[in-house]
Amino acid sequence: MTFQPPGGPPPPPPPGGPPPGNPYPPQGYPGPQQPWPQQQPWAGGPPPRKRGNGWKWALVGLALLVVIGVTVAVTISVTKGGDDDGPTPTGETFGLASADDKGPANIITEDPSCAAWTPIAQTFIDKERAAGWNERDPSVGASAWTSEQRSMYETVARAARDAADQTVAIAKVTPHRVIREMYEQYIAYARAYSDAIPNYEPSDDHLARVFSSTGSAIAHACSAIRYGSAESRSPLVPSAAEPSESAPLQNPSIPTQFMTSADPKCQDWVRRLDQFAAATKDWQDLDPSISASGWTADQRKVVDAVIPVMNTLADDIQAMGEASDNLVFRDFAVFAAQYRRAYATALPSYTVADSYLSGVASSTTSAIWEACKAAGS
Repeated sequence: MTFQPPGGPPPPPPPGGPPPGNPYPPQGYPGPQQPWPQQQPWAGGPPPRKRGNGWKWALVGLALLVVIGVTVAVTISVTKGGDDDGPTPTGETFGLASADDKGPANIITEDPSCAAWTPIAQTFIDKERAAGWNERDPSVGASAWTSEQRSMYETVARAARDAADQTVAIAKVTPHRVIREMYEQYIAYARAYSDAIPNYEPSDDHLARVFSSTGSAIAHACSAIRYGSAESRSPLVPSAAEPSESAPLQNPSIPTQFMTSADPKCQDWVRRLDQFAAATKDWQDLDPSISASGWTADQRKVVDAVIPVMNTLADDIQAMGEASDNLVFRDFAVFAAQYRRAYATALPSYTVADSYLSGVASSTTSAIWEACKAAGS
């Protein structure tokens, strides 16, 4: 039976694997999940509904649409900055379509890189699944691996490096600074994880979680574009402020990790997400495949109560990002806040496609959370 969510997008072809990223719960708390969940391939339908897990399952299911379905080509629209001397002192732009994007980190309604990146991400997904990486125990270090475990990790390390190398060209295509930064961090952390494999320690798993979270954020952003939730909801969210500065351009062939030592805001970031997770348990129990028109009075009461909680979270994470000296952290925080606001604004007239907005927010906040852990916070 083909799944047609009420009020949601048309069903895609049967998905071949999990999304190119990290489908963490939409509240933005990463928790103990692995970068890709252990699950059976779906034959055109959602997994069985489970009480208390519905929002997470729907986010996973909706993200699967991106992997196979994103084929749309779109018109490029770039927000230009006012610097006539070029984005770097030497004028080097590294061939980046986003070199002049110095505008606010707002909701993205079009991006030509989505279709080009999808098959690269899908190939990596297929390779890691075939290697059995989903069944690994990341708490076991390299010194205790069996020969089969070592072979599995080495296979995935090669696949991650291949995906990163191919993503370099895709990072040049997007006209959006924040999406380009997402691609760059996908590349940087995928390579860092691959480099760590020979002497792998359990803490190195956070590196995998960063590149899978950034990949998931891109996947959800592309899906929000394709199924119209970004375009329909973005006019309802005030634009973010123009940033006072943006991170210097870097060569996407050799990007650096955006957090090599823990940011001073890391502890506050983790604490705030924990608080939000604890405050939204009733919302997490709702079935996300039911649109607003189908809610009961009790369900609508839960949703009405969570909207101001989400808006407060958005304000808080944006403030934390803007207080950081790390300009990529800052961009990611504002980007996540805008998508969280869009999702909260969408809830009174919620349709299933709006879950993509929540997916962008949660994956982006998770990327920061995991980067903090990878940096030793």
